[in-house]
Amino acid sequence: MADDVSDPVGESPSLGKINILIVDDRPEKRLALETVLSSLNQNIVTAESGREALRHLLREEFAVILLDVNMPGMDGFETAALIRQRPRSETTPIIFISAINDTETHVSRGYSLGAVDYILTPIIPEILRAKVAVFVELFKKTEQIKQQAEQAAEIIRAQAAREAAERANAAKDRFLAMLSHELRTPLTPVLATVLTLADEPFSEEVRDSLEMIRRNIELEARLIDDLLDLTRISNGKLPIAPEVVNAHELLGNVIEICRGDIEEKKLHLHADLSATRVYLVADPTRFQQIFWNLIKNAVKFTPEEGSITIRTDDAADRIRIEIVDTGMGMMASLVPKIFEPFEQGEQMHRGGLGLGLSIARALTELQKGNITAESEGLGTGSKFTLTFPTTSTLPAERAPARALPTVTLADTQRVAPRILLVEDHEDTNRSLTRLLEKRGYPVRSAVSVQTALECVKRETFDVLICDMGLPDGTGIDVIRKGFPKGVFGIALSGYGMETDVSKSLDAGFRHYLVKPVDLNKLEEIIQRGVIAQQCSANN
Repeated sequence: MADDVSDPVGESPSLGKINILIVDDRPEKRLALETVLSSLNQNIVTAESGREALRHLLREEFAVILLDVNMPGMDGFETAALIRQRPRSETTPIIFISAINDTETHVSRGYSLGAVDYILTPIIPEILRAKVAVFVELFKKTEQIKQQAEQAAEIIRAQAAREAAERANAAKDRFLAMLSHELRTPLTPVLATVLTLADEPFSEEVRDSLEMIRRNIELEARLIDDLLDLTRISNGKLPIAPEVVNAHELLGNVIEICRGDIEEKKLHLHADLSATRVYLVADPTRFQQIFWNLIKNAVKFTPEEGSITIRTDDAADRIRIEIVDTGMGMMASLVPKIFEPFEQGEQMHRGGLGLGLSIARALTELQKGNITAESEGLGTGSKFTLTFPTTSTLPAERAPARALPTVTLADTQRVAPRILLVEDHEDTNRSLTRLLEKRGYPVRSAVSVQTALECVKRETFDVLICDMGLPDGTGIDVIRKGFPKGVFGIALSGYGMETDVSKSLDAGFRHYLVKPVDLNKLEEIIQRGVIAQQCSANN
């Protein structure tokens, strides 16, 4: 039979050549064994002594060891005993090769040392090759199983890491939502009281103080909104409702909103709205939020008597919008980082959390726009440039609102519906109850789902004003269990997450107000809602 029989194993593309160790003190025998095994196409390593073999075993792993029994110094049995003491080779198959046919002594001793075979010389090449090939194949399969196990473990670790990250994100969302609730809730009674006191005939100094308190409460609420927006953006959960809008019209709205702050600092405002392509596809609320942040930023960091310039022009099929101020400017090192969250406050101690510009960039990119910042250094002012793709499509005519008839308070006599107020925050409950009663509304207050349902059993109510987070349930429990036939429901919450809003509206609430609650807005909703319901019932 030819010596070059085909390899029954073949080379594993993933493992490469497998190591086979030949240990024999005679060069001609090592060469003969190496020649016999060469057709297996594996990596043959040779050693002329037991000590050299042990050194090889320290560096590499072997599929099988062919070990001569009779070697000077350290014989094959002593070498095998030491091999079995090495952690990496304690199970490596050993085939003893010997010219001594003494089965009772040599063979039994060899097997006692963990040998898998004992071959006498002269060797039959085909038999040796076949036996070694079996161990090479076994080694390959074992290594492949190890690799597969490691890959499976890596997949499991990656999945566990993803799940841990998802849990961490969910926990972060819950934490921020709870933080929002805890920060917003105490602001409601303060804002309600300030708005009520503003109607009293106080001195100008007191009125200025009340206005200062109101501004700071609204600023606090804005900071909370910024934190939540940043979280929604990072999680890809910020809702965008695009439609065709007029960029100049929306810019004009923002300028009017900010005009009071601009005039208070005696800033000179220059508006040059020269663009002719002004229609684009954007979410009008989020589009205005971008420029509210940028203009407020310019107002904040421009000293009195400074100037702010807002200009637009055409840039091919895009509109370019620039906001330029003569304010404090930026260090060159800060410009590349200005849109990163928290960088503004950290780098320049400019005040605030540095979230507005980060949110402005995210909202710009969500609406297929681009934003850049420029400054020649501190004291040189700043310029923010935005571009948005325009469209030739005109805005659709808005259909009249279908939910409720349009009603103005001047159209009819003011009504005083019976109100059930459900709020577990003691100060909020007390202040809203007192202030609503002061405005002529009969109010019954409750602090939990159970006390609310007890009130419903005893009395009939036209309006439900209900906090969504209660100690024994939610506002959804109140409206579903206490008002199955419908009521004009207004949900109150310190969370304001999209899922909370949609769940509340699906449950039957007509409005969802995020704390702190503006009492004037709350009363307007009550009046319009109840009057509209009466009009619908009469029709």
